[in-house]
Amino acid sequence: MKRDIQLLGEQQAAGEAAAAEATAEAAAAEAAAADAAAAALRAAATKEAVAVREAEAARHAGELLADEESEARARESKKAEKKKKKKKGGGSGAGPSQEPEAAVAEAAAEEETVAAGEEALAEDVERAAAVAESARLEEERLAAGEQGPSSAAEAPAPREEEPPDDYVCSITHEVMSDPVMAADGYAYERSAIERWLATKSTSPMTGEALQHTHTFPNHMLRRMIREWRESRAS
Repeated sequence: MKRDIQLLGEQQAAGEAAAAEATAEAAAAEAAAADAAAAALRAAATKEAVAVREAEAARHAGELLADEESEARARESKKAEKKKKKKKGGGSGAGPSQEPEAAVAEAAAEEETVAAGEEALAEDVERAAAVAESARLEEERLAAGEQGPSSAAEAPAPREEEPPDDYVCSITHEVMSDPVMAADGYAYERSAIERWLATKSTSPMTGEALQHTHTFPNHMLRRMIREWRESRAS
């Protein structure tokens, strides 16, 4: 009787273990199914986002192309209208033989105007980038220069205070009064760099070719030099 009770208990325990294992397997299957569904949703969302971006890019490209075609048609229409007017007004003066030449010259002038506008826009963008980069380089250099005089002030004062290197033009080797920034990121005396750029297109500091020959006033450096001069005079 005791043995039968023991066997019955073992069978009951085995049944419970099998049920628990089946429950765990079912839970794992449900989790795997949920992960697969989530992955499918993410893939579908990604695909939809890519499709939307591609459609937007295609629409934008189509709009640009349509605008270009519209402008081209407008230019052609304008040219044709001018040719008609010239033909109607012909017959006197230099004669009809010059009308094609005049139309060609006018079309060439319009194309040159468009090209000049595009080139000017590109130069403006490049100039703005150069100014921003030059200002950044100059601020870094000035910040480094300000640390030198502050530490030197703690030492015994020399007989004559030397100007900071950033205040001295590398062309004239004198303290600047009207500093301007060049495309290489360095500051120069305006008159000196203008004379330099009149015959050269390279950097006085590095010798490398400059991206452009424009210069821009450096008001911050001019103010610092003025304050330095005033402090020496006092």
